[in-house]
Amino acid sequence: MHQAPTTPDVSIPRGHILVIGNEKGGSGKTTTSMHLIVALLRLGFKVGSMDIDARQRSLSRYIENRKNTMASENTSLPLPAHVVINRSPYLTTAEAEADERERFTRALARLLANCDFVVIDSPGSDTYLSRLAHSYADTVITPVNDSFVDLDVLASVDGISMKMLKPSIYSEMLWEQKMQRAKRDKGTIDWVVMRNRLSNIDARNKRMITKVMDELTRRLGCRLAPGFSERVIFRELFLLGLTVLDVVETNKAGTLSMSHLAARQEVRDLLKSLQIPEVDARIAHVRTGAKGDVLTDPRIAPAPKKSEQSVEASNASAAAAPTEEAATAETSPPTTAPTASASADTVAA
Repeated sequence: MHQAPTTPDVSIPRGHILVIGNEKGGSGKTTTSMHLIVALLRLGFKVGSMDIDARQRSLSRYIENRKNTMASENTSLPLPAHVVINRSPYLTTAEAEADERERFTRALARLLANCDFVVIDSPGSDTYLSRLAHSYADTVITPVNDSFVDLDVLASVDGISMKMLKPSIYSEMLWEQKMQRAKRDKGTIDWVVMRNRLSNIDARNKRMITKVMDELTRRLGCRLAPGFSERVIFRELFLLGLTVLDVVETNKAGTLSMSHLAARQEVRDLLKSLQIPEVDARIAHVRTGAKGDVLTDPRIAPAPKKSEQSVEASNASAAAAPTEEAATAETSPPTTAPTASASADTVAA
């Protein structure tokens, strides 16, 4: 009989855990995850990533594409310390959940020992691993496409009055995980709903959704954040494993357009809207540490403090940790990455 494992203590000390969650597919979870990862790396943070959607593995494929681009272009790009958590092979629910919990918490503890941030990409369905990851989050980011069909993942809305009738199953699940988090370590979860694929046209549907979203934030206890517009650039970059921040920094996708710059600004706005003190402080340091304006002169970047380790050194430390069993999890060691000063101006607003 499989015995319930001892859960490692990942509450203290720990980095900041961001879970990108939505039980509806196609909302932009992986795109959001990768852009947050690269934004944090380019600000000089040590970043770990976890893919708990072992069936789809979209984030893992994104990172693999990034490595392929690095090899084919003979260039260096920042990479996170990446881990994949597979579904349990056990047949009974109790054994499977105990096994998944043990492997998840062990992998998370290893990442937290070496990283400032851990970004977890979750599946577009209800799974035990997804619920577990939500319960450990400091920040949950829920990308929602700007339509009433996608809004249903948050709550049921009356079609006449536009009033909320009841929270969705996902919203109720998240509330339960908030209780689990508070019970485990008295921590709190900041829930941020991100409006994705916004139209640039001031349509009636857009105004109605804005009105409904304002009520949902009050009723559900979440915050709204600006998301990513419907831009071809976000879809195209997946095959190269790049983000708009990489394109602006290296210009590997050709001549920059206004769409590239507008997309970069959307990433900046999302990062600021998370209201994470460490991120805000790093952005402020980047903006004030240079002699010039990092927004208008990309050649200018502040010199790193001597006490700050490079991303390369910190990620190498993370990669040196023991890997999971081959049948249940995989760890991808990161490669050389620039220091905090190399490209922080690409992110800072």
